[in-house]
Amino acid sequence: MQNRPMTIRQIFVVVLVVVVVALTTACGSKIIRGNAPIVRITELSHTGTTISLQLSMRNLNGIALDVQSIDFSLSVEDSELFSYKGPAETNIVANGTETWTVEVEESLASKELLDKLQAGDIVSLPYSLTGSITAVDEGKLRFTREGHLYPVPGRPGRFR
Repeated sequence: MQNRPMTIRQIFVVVLVVVVVALTTACGSKIIRGNAPIVRITELSHTGTTISLQLSMRNLNGIALDVQSIDFSLSVEDSELFSYKGPAETNIVANGTETWTVEVEESLASKELLDKLQAGDIVSLPYSLTGSITAVDEGKLRFTREGHLYPVPGRPGRFR
């Protein structure tokens, strides 16, 4: 068998294969990690003695977030409605969403404000939800969300 030099066409094919392989590995999927979850209020309700806050936490990462604790404050009209710091102990699957609920004592000021919203004396309450979660593998991840609270029609004491 004779060794023949490669033709230009053969060289072109080899170079093309090398480029395709290089681009395929460079554009391969990479697991996203270290992104804070999107945290938003699903529902807030009050009974006159306690406030129940239901949060939706969406994991944008390609790995599960094993949430150990959460630390946040909910402010309306530039004053703190309430804050919470404590265990959360929930697992949010990769690219998934989990609902988490916490109850806190209701202050007189927050009761009066939510009662005004329920009565229609004010149309909506602008809020700011800021805080962080602590996940086992990812550490502290900060979040911020702003929006408005409105009364839920036909459901006294509940707001979204």
